[in-house]
Amino acid sequence: MKKQAPKIASVRYFPCGQEEFDFTELFINSEAGKQQLPVNVLLVEHRKLGNMLINTGCAETLKKNPALYAKYRLKHKLEFHKKDSIIAQLEQESIDPVCIKRVLLTHTSPECCGALPLLQKYELISSAQVMCLIKLGRMDEDMMKSTMPKKSVPILAAGIYNGDSPLKPYFKWVFDVLGDGSVLGVDLRGHTKEMMGFYFTESKLFYAADAAVDESVLEEGLVPSEKLLELQAYPDEYLSTLTTLRRLHREQPDIRFVFLHSKSVYEKNEDNDQPSAH
Repeated sequence: MKKQAPKIASVRYFPCGQEEFDFTELFINSEAGKQQLPVNVLLVEHRKLGNMLINTGCAETLKKNPALYAKYRLKHKLEFHKKDSIIAQLEQESIDPVCIKRVLLTHTSPECCGALPLLQKYELISSAQVMCLIKLGRMDEDMMKSTMPKKSVPILAAGIYNGDSPLKPYFKWVFDVLGDGSVLGVDLRGHTKEMMGFYFTESKLFYAADAAVDESVLEEGLVPSEKLLELQAYPDEYLSTLTTLRRLHREQPDIRFVFLHSKSVYEKNEDNDQPSAH
């Protein structure tokens, strides 16, 4: 019997800006010091649905209000240039940004939505909670409100997934993001009011957004400091989500975790800056 081709042909990573983190301050058992980590955007090639993005990364639109941008950078040590935008990088790869018809959004953060105004015609997909925040404009960051596209954008909330999944023992709800079981979504709230993680069922890749700084938090058992918890919208839920991810990482070792700021996706293959999950 001929093996069926995977629904997701490839997942590629693009560093759309970078942010500085001081691991020694953020974790009580780390001496790693300051590290520059990328702001990852994922380009997903679906065999039937075409190219789509998970988040959009930083773009020059974040700097259009200098005062807001300066205030935001007091908390978030962001660095990026025009060439770092996902639009510029797609064009460098000879991929027409007009072909991006869907954006899967983990949460409403400037680093996740900075390039939305640069896209032409697309549909936003996430959990009902994240979509509700966007529809109602109930976002805490003035910076975030200033960068959302003014035009009307179709918004789709992912439905419940009824099939089997290794995620179900760990999360109350599992969502079928694209409607074909290829990408599942789970609630990772805590860092923000609402946040969604995406799990690729065929490659067992879990994109866990900002639920932790990067995978070293899981692999090295790093313990958040009071300073890190103060940066979270809901510290108790952040810790609860992190505990769930630690258990999933320990009990399901075949699942590979990638975060918004994972650096390892580039370090593992120095000859190819855009490694694929397949």
